[in-house]
Order: sequence, then C-alpha cells, then structure tokens
Amino acid sequence: MLEVISNCCSKQYLDMIFYAAQNSKEWHFKYPLGMNFEDKHLKMDIIENAPLNELIAGMAMGLLIQIYDKRSDLFYPEVSYCGISMKDKHRLDNRHIDHEHDKDYIKILGLLNSNWNSKDGGLFLHGDEVIPMVPTHFVVFDPRVQHCASEITTHKKRLGIDFTVKKK
Repeated sequence: MLEVISNCCSKQYLDMIFYAAQNSKEWHFKYPLGMNFEDKHLKMDIIENAPLNELIAGMAMGLLIQIYDKRSDLFYPEVSYCGISMKDKHRLDNRHIDHEHDKDYIKILGLLNSNWNSKDGGLFLHGDEVIPMVPTHFVVFDPRVQHCASEITTHKKRLGIDFTVKKK
C-alpha cells in the first residue's frame, strides 16, 4: 500500500504545529533504536497510546482528522503512535521497516515545513517508489516495506510528522 493524499490542510496549520514543535523541550535522540548515537536523529514523541504532549497532540489529532476527512476509507483515526522527527543535510536516513510483525498498522507521513520544495531533497523512498514530499500532502504507506528519506540538500531543518494507525 502506498497512497499520496493531496491538500489535506492549510500551510498555516502546518506552520502552527511547526512553531510549537520547534519550541518544545521534549526532543530526544532515542531513534533509530539500536543504532550508534552518531546515526540517530532528533525526534519528539507526541502520542504513545495516550498524549505525551497535550498541546502538540491536540494539534496533531486535528491534522489527522483533516487527513481522514480526505480518505476515510484507508484507516481508522485512532493513533497508536505519533512523533515528529527533525533531519537536515548532516543526517543520512537509514532504510528500515516498522511494525514487522503487526499487519494491522499503517503509517501516515507528512512535512510540517510549509516552505519545503523538491530542491531541498528529503524525498520519501518506499521500496522502489520515490515520492516527493510536498507541504499539505501526506503519504499513507505500509511500514513493513523498506523506507527512508533521501538526502536533504539544504541547511533547513526538515520536520516530519508520522502517525501509526490501524488500517481499514
């Protein structure tokens, strides 16, 4: 499964979440699990079966409902996990799979940078597919297929939000 849902929200809504995330004190270097520190990237856990950061979790759920409004046939809007990752040109992504043993879950990924463009890099690679990351567009995908972000070519920090939800 790989679907791109276009124009899910306004750029101003993304800017609001971006601003709250960039000013949060809850960033950490836990992920990817099992990797050396040098290979980890900044991430903020927003929801793990329950909200961890109530303000950003509320905004994230508002975003998810907007995505769900566009394609309610793909998933249930019940979040198992939501996080925001921060990457830049100094961080190469690792190809990986998620939820290897749980076929009930899919992931939804999008950018919080309302000014991101294809020249900035950071394309989404899913198996053999290459998906440009466009503000207000979200990718719904099978996390058991190898995926990662391509090289980021700008000095801007790229904030990506991802949701783990049950598929329909």
